[in-house]
Amino acid sequence: MKNSNAYINEKVFKTNERYAKLQNKTEELFFQCLDEGRDLEYFYKKLDEIWGNIDHSFISVEINEYANLIEQNNLYLLEEKEAPKGLKVSPKLLLALGTGVFIANEERFVEIIKKRYKTYYNSPEYKRDKEEYLKNKITTYDNQVIPYFNEYGEVVRYVQLSTYLAMKYNTAMTRAGWERTLDDAEYLGYTKFWIPPHNFSCEHCVEYQGKILELNEVIDFTEAEEQEGDILHPNCKCELLIYTPLTKLKKQTLSMSEVEEYYDIRQKVNSLTLKRERILTDIKICRELGFYDKVDKLNSQRNKVNSQIRELKNSLPTEEMRKKVVAINR
Repeated sequence: MKNSNAYINEKVFKTNERYAKLQNKTEELFFQCLDEGRDLEYFYKKLDEIWGNIDHSFISVEINEYANLIEQNNLYLLEEKEAPKGLKVSPKLLLALGTGVFIANEERFVEIIKKRYKTYYNSPEYKRDKEEYLKNKITTYDNQVIPYFNEYGEVVRYVQLSTYLAMKYNTAMTRAGWERTLDDAEYLGYTKFWIPPHNFSCEHCVEYQGKILELNEVIDFTEAEEQEGDILHPNCKCELLIYTPLTKLKKQTLSMSEVEEYYDIRQKVNSLTLKRERILTDIKICRELGFYDKVDKLNSQRNKVNSQIRELKNSLPTEEMRKKVVAINR
């Protein structure tokens, strides 16, 4: 039986990393062009070279791979030998789960960066003292431009494109796995399900874990998730399993307060890790532009962030949780 959680972790991490690199490349281009006094047309052309030829084929390939992995796990657990033949996640569902969202938000990000460059380029301060202007702007440049909605459809904060697409991709894979389990259950004649507990569960999932769920309960839960917000629980990796009379249910051993505490720690570590990524990019740009006084200050900030990450990781109770809490590495 293959580890479905590990598969999602790997693919979501690679997606985050892929887009973080594109963002960093964009920021480096942004300040290089300003330093060289490049006009808008030149910058727009170079920016489109970065973002204009992204291959999205990995989305359909990986989501189908994950759905097939879930199917093999279902057959293993049920000791069945066959499931629906040739079943794949539908192209329409794939578009809704991934490709369309990726393309729309890539275009949104590019337009925001173009407007930002135009503002900087036409700034009187930039015209008057380019070096001082850029030195101040490097540390205020921000990739957190994509709106993140709560369950009421309200914008609660803005996040990086890489973060947003990674969360969307996580949700897409999780949903594809649930869809495959529901299809397998229908084909094989099963009507009951359950969700095993796991580390870093969110409050939306805990109440459903370790319980026998009827088909209508699962459908109601998934439909509610679609309707209540942009991404209800974006870091969730809950796996839906088919229940049989021989199934041994596992219960969540953590209290609700512990669940909330450890989930919160993971979110804080993720945020700090993203902050460290930004600082590393700023250090690189400052070195290229010769702003060495800024480099020293940024290195001090990076050391402080690293210390905060270590402190949070060490507050977790097990080595396994400490290893899993870090979502991004460089």
